[in-house]
Amino acid sequence: MKKERLLIVTGGNRGIGRQIALSALDDGWKVAISYSLNQKLASDMEKASNGRIKAFPLDVTDSKSISDFFKKIVQEMGPADALVTAAGIDNGERPVTEVDYEFVMSTMKVNVVGLILCCQEFAKQAMDIGRPGIIVNLSSMAATIGGRMHKTVYAASKGAVDVFTIGAAKELAPHGISLFSVRPGVTRTDMTENALTDTKTRLEIEASIACGSVAETSDIATPVINLISGNFNYASGSMLNLGGGGFVI
Repeated sequence: MKKERLLIVTGGNRGIGRQIALSALDDGWKVAISYSLNQKLASDMEKASNGRIKAFPLDVTDSKSISDFFKKIVQEMGPADALVTAAGIDNGERPVTEVDYEFVMSTMKVNVVGLILCCQEFAKQAMDIGRPGIIVNLSSMAATIGGRMHKTVYAASKGAVDVFTIGAAKELAPHGISLFSVRPGVTRTDMTENALTDTKTRLEIEASIACGSVAETSDIATPVINLISGNFNYASGSMLNLGGGGFVI
């Protein structure tokens, strides 16, 4: 009988992370998701999954919370086969001349430091028991062009994700751990809802995407599920652009 695999999705209770968790469930995975503020969304996912999704609290800006999150998953669900780091924030637009310390640090703490520490915990657990693993880090197409206007700090955080993924892939390859970076373009989620509801803004965004439309969460989730299948491990260290053909700006 085929062993049931376990996937961890940070930020798995909303947006792209939520769709990845649900798509993994459909593909036969058990899934552990994190939540920070909105426990109800996570609880609703647990109930709807008949126990195959479990939600755990996580603050990616707190190293102890990260450690406790991974330990709790092992205790309740067993060791994980794959990790998707979908937890992230976008603090909005801010010109370079107007950014301040808190604006920069709040972005980096979540999108870079928290992500790195989650990868570390997953890798340590895998290495301790001598089993392979797969990590998919959610980056952004913003990393390829420095971001849209006044989104430079966000783009820089995602550029750091890509560089970390490449370096960690080389370091962890001898231990059978593969890493990938997935770069979504503008995707229809609760984070982009306000911008996409405004017709003028939506049309401007769509005009900047080669295929002419923003992504749905399933457009991002499907390739991620393929990456964690294990069929692409020789491509470890790769970046996957999911930007509708690329930017035309």
